[in-house]
This record gives sequence, structure tokens and C-alpha cells, in this order.
Amino acid sequence: MKSKNRSKAIMAAAATQVLWGLSFLASSIGQETASPFVLMSYRFDIALLILSVLVLLGRQKLDLKGKNILPLLLLGTMEPCIYFIGEQYGLKYSNSAFSGIMIAVVPIVTLIFAAIFLKERPSRAQWLFSALSIAGIVVITLSENSGGSVTVKGVALLSLAVITGSAYSVISSGSSDNFTVFERTYVMQLMGAMFFTSLALIENHGSVAALIAPAQNARFLCAALYLAVGASVLGYTLFNYALSNAPVANVIIFQNLATIVSVLAGIFILGESMTTVSLIAMIVVLIGIFGVQKFPPKGQKNSGSLRT
Repeated sequence: MKSKNRSKAIMAAAATQVLWGLSFLASSIGQETASPFVLMSYRFDIALLILSVLVLLGRQKLDLKGKNILPLLLLGTMEPCIYFIGEQYGLKYSNSAFSGIMIAVVPIVTLIFAAIFLKERPSRAQWLFSALSIAGIVVITLSENSGGSVTVKGVALLSLAVITGSAYSVISSGSSDNFTVFERTYVMQLMGAMFFTSLALIENHGSVAALIAPAQNARFLCAALYLAVGASVLGYTLFNYALSNAPVANVIIFQNLATIVSVLAGIFILGESMTTVSLIAMIVVLIGIFGVQKFPPKGQKNSGSLRT
């Protein structure tokens, strides 16, 4: 039963989305200097280095000997590897409004997956408040000026991001009894580092110099460091902890908080304007998040293992 550290887990879930909400700004700054593949290579390489140092110093343990690591490999494949491909290039081939709406669907798809694979069945009230929160995100997204068109390729890539992002949450929750928060986070950063560094090298025809060059730009380096430390090391650690100690429904709904944080970052940091409609929509999102926490799910997960 996920109840012992539930309050801490909910706070961890909220903190995660604040960190991830600010990551949109960091990604935007980083991509002024380098491609998404190069930026993500820096993000996961630095994160892996930090976590490896913690292991070498004896501050964290990594004990995978004798364990079936297939769930971990599946976890890392879903996110960060496939998810970020779908999200980054889905944004490229679709306008921002459609992309925002698609990503907002992740909590609902996650709830469906959790009900199927983890036997966690949200209450009717949780379904309704989840839908309310997502409706708020849709309004916020549509209120933005969104140029560009929606392509079949964009829809396919964003659908891939929705499926893999949802699968990640369920796999992390389902493997929490067999692998520690640190083990899950470490393998995710390891796979992300290997995957995106390989893609960055391919993109730059094997030139290591081309990968090193962006580090000379202070804005890029600051953005990469935030993504590595804030979004990856702290973000994924907190999120995996939350999934270990609270029902998926209570954790995943906080994803909508990231959109609010992103909008507020644009207002207070970039000087963007906010409409009354957006303000009301933000309040609706927060009401939806609160409602999901207020009403318990019908049942808890029977065990910590996925049936694979």
C-alpha cells in the first residue's frame, strides 16, 4: 500500500513539476546555441556524471546484481529516449496549441494504463477532476498565439510521446518494490546519456569538437546545467520517489502544474503578458489538482511488480 510517505510523495510530485516547468525555458535558451540532440546529450551526460560521483563516494548504492533489469531497460527506453524524440520533433511538426493539448492528455492515458497494469482504479471524482484540470490546460494552450500547421508526422510523434510518457510513470511505479529510486533514476540517466550522445555524434558526423563547442557559450552552459541538475537529477529523483509512495493518479495530475509554472516563468522572467482567460484557466487547473488529492482512488496497487 502506498500510504506511509504519501504526504511527502505529493510534495515531491509538486516540486518535480515546478522543476520541469522551468525546464521549458532552459530548453529554449539552450537551443539558441545547439540542436535538441546536443543539448540533451549535455543534460544526461552531466546528470550521469553527478550520480556516478555519488556512487563512487559511497553516498548512494547501485545494486543490480542478480536482478531482472528488463523493467529498468524498458523504463529508460520509454523515457527519456523515445519520449523526448516524440516531444521535441512533435513540436517541430505541429503548432504549439495542438502540441500542448496532446501532452495534456498524458495524465488521462496514464490513469488508463495504471488501471490496466497496476490495478489502480481512480474514483469517479478523480476522473472528473483530472478532466477539469486538463480542460484548464487546453484553454491556456489555445489562448496562446499559435502559428504553424499540424502535420500527420507531428500527430504521430506527439502520440508516441503521450504513450511513452504514460508508460514511464506506470513502469516506474510498478518496479518500485524491486528497484530503489536511485537505481531507477541512475539507469534512466545512463540510457539517456548513451542514446542522445550517440544521436548528437551522428548528427555532427562524429565530430567531438562540434559537441564541445556549445560549452563556450555561458547561456547554453547555464541552461544545460539546470536541465542536468534541476530537471534530471532532482526532477526524476523526486518523481520516481513520488511514484513509489503514492497512487499514480495523485502523482501524474501534477504534470499540469508544469504548464502553469512555464507560463508564469514567461510572465515574470521574459516579460510576457497574461490574459484574464489564462488566469481563470490556471485556477481551474489548480482546482482539478486539489480535487484529485481530496478523493481517494477505488483501490491501491496489489503489488509492486508489473505483469510482464
